[in-house]
Amino acid sequence: MVGQASYLASRKVPFARAFLLFGTGIVCGYYIPLSTLLFQVIIGCIIAVILLLVAMEIYSRQWRSIFFPPFFYALLFLLGIVWIARELPAQHAQYFGDKEADYLIGIVMDEPVYGKTGIRFPIEIRHVVRAEKVSQATGQIMLTIARKSEESDVMLSYGDKLLFRNMVMEVRAPYNPQQFDYKRYLAHKNIYHQAYIQAADIRLIGSHEGNSIVAHALSMRQYLVRKFTSFIADREALEVCSALILGYRANFQAETLAAFINTGTVHVLSVSGLHVGMVFFLLNFLFGFLDRFSHGRSIRFALILIFIWGYVLLTGMAPSILRAGVMISFLLIAGWSQRSNQNLNSLFASACCLLLFDPFVIFDMGFQLSYLAVLGLFTLYPLLDKACFINNKWIRTIWQAVLVSVSAQLFTTPLALYYFHQFPNYFLLGNLFVSLPATALMYVGIALAICPISLINGYLGIGLTYLCRLLLWGLKAIEGLPFATTQGIDFSAMQLVLFLLAIVFLLITWYGLSKQFLWCTLISIGIVLFSTAITAMRYTSYQGIKMYNVGREVAIGVINRGDVSLISTLDSVTHPQLAMQVLPDLNHYARTAEITFYQLQLKRGQRMTIQTFMGTLGIIEGGKTKEKPMVCDIILWRNMSAYYTANDNDLRDRALLIFDGSNTASILSEMKENADALGLSYYVLKNNFAYVWEKN
Repeated sequence: MVGQASYLASRKVPFARAFLLFGTGIVCGYYIPLSTLLFQVIIGCIIAVILLLVAMEIYSRQWRSIFFPPFFYALLFLLGIVWIARELPAQHAQYFGDKEADYLIGIVMDEPVYGKTGIRFPIEIRHVVRAEKVSQATGQIMLTIARKSEESDVMLSYGDKLLFRNMVMEVRAPYNPQQFDYKRYLAHKNIYHQAYIQAADIRLIGSHEGNSIVAHALSMRQYLVRKFTSFIADREALEVCSALILGYRANFQAETLAAFINTGTVHVLSVSGLHVGMVFFLLNFLFGFLDRFSHGRSIRFALILIFIWGYVLLTGMAPSILRAGVMISFLLIAGWSQRSNQNLNSLFASACCLLLFDPFVIFDMGFQLSYLAVLGLFTLYPLLDKACFINNKWIRTIWQAVLVSVSAQLFTTPLALYYFHQFPNYFLLGNLFVSLPATALMYVGIALAICPISLINGYLGIGLTYLCRLLLWGLKAIEGLPFATTQGIDFSAMQLVLFLLAIVFLLITWYGLSKQFLWCTLISIGIVLFSTAITAMRYTSYQGIKMYNVGREVAIGVINRGDVSLISTLDSVTHPQLAMQVLPDLNHYARTAEITFYQLQLKRGQRMTIQTFMGTLGIIEGGKTKEKPMVCDIILWRNMSAYYTANDNDLRDRALLIFDGSNTASILSEMKENADALGLSYYVLKNNFAYVWEKN
């Protein structure tokens, strides 16, 4: 009975099975290395399965009901493997990373981001130049051009063709525990190399080489950003409006972004399904009168589709808005056909369509979060709404908003914990508050974008400014509440899978397909809670010292059973460099507000000792001196000079020497040779992982 019910339920959403198998194949094809021979064997298997299915359909229909489904699902799985493997460098004989080159030629594949110190953008390699000989090549890199001032900027745009010096290197893994893995982030976009070059090392040799539709969309968005800049004087309000309405988030202030993240409302800033949904409801209201006429309903759906894709173009066809446009198009077509129970099937159909367009999108965090949120709305929300029905119209409206937020949050919580390692405790309050001002901002912003009258635009700009101030005031007030966020949550991939399985088992139980799955739900939740408790106890009882790799700066974390101190040459615990490289790890042991911060102000030739529960740390800040190094358990040696030579008598009683990133490569080489000759223990922090000293 259970099997039959499950089978009938799955029959209603065939694209769910297609997505599951095709997506699993894509993931396997990405993580399992395939040689050229094995890749060709899989292609041969795909051809054989296709021929077998065709033969089965023509000559042996009695076997079709038995053998057709498993062979078809195997075909989808193998297609997923091939679909992504064909994009990987291993299957490209002309991959630029395997060639020697003096110069590279490539096309700018996205809108350049102008930061304070550099201009960053992905570039698709087309040719390599070696000894004035040009040959074809493939691959992508993340290119950064040094930026000294706005006056000296290299003005670039999507589709520009560039010739630049080959200074490419592989993207490095993170140097500190829990630090954002930029290498994995780029690898999931099929980018494995990066380069940092000066403006003098690059030459513009062509333009308009990219997709013409994307180019026009980005050009339109730049025009609208300039228009917003003309009518919105407040910088913070301009940034929020540009992000919320146009999906433009270049140079977004970290403090403003933190207010959205810590209140669980950051999804508002990513132009996605929420924004397309707002546009849909507005258009549906405006064109509702068409239903009175013959074929009016069809005309209404067609107009809505046209205007929605016009909005997608208006926002520069960013991946998130493109994803939302495809998703809502499938849902609109399903509604147009008046077929029941098509929402879930249309959702998975749109996901399959996106995977066909770009298989790497399955690794995109935005793709995962948006589809899980909508899946929650389509599955959990109806159950909650039916279980807790309220008759009062006004209370019911508020209650439905609560249920929408809870449904989306429950489904996205596992991924949010896995990616961000924190949880916004007041997400419900934040989402209830943000709904009205965000909707008003959206509609007023669209009016500003399309209105040609400057006088009206001036008033619209003032209105947007006040709406943004109200929005940010409310979010910062919620962020400032006690225990607004739970930080430092260590959520593993296994816990992520178990949490998602628990949600699936709960839905199966609730829909009445199988009461037995309730035990599966409880077991999954129990394992997640138990492993979380064990991890929390491990962090609470941890004792150790960590010397983080922060380049030329110093960052030392002293951790003693939840009592955390941070010693650094940077000015505060919230410094952007510490927030990115150190706090993701320290927040596992204590909240940011609970970390005791000590600033080091080191001068040339200065020496100091730091007494900790683990032992004595010494710091030597370069300079010429005849003094012997201090007697310490660990000595951090910085800015070493060429005229200093390690001496066995000076360093005999020192347990460990650490050389950090402030030392030059040539000096490090000499000191390593001396230390090896004298049998001294040392650790090079430069271009290396953080040093961790744990108490046994």
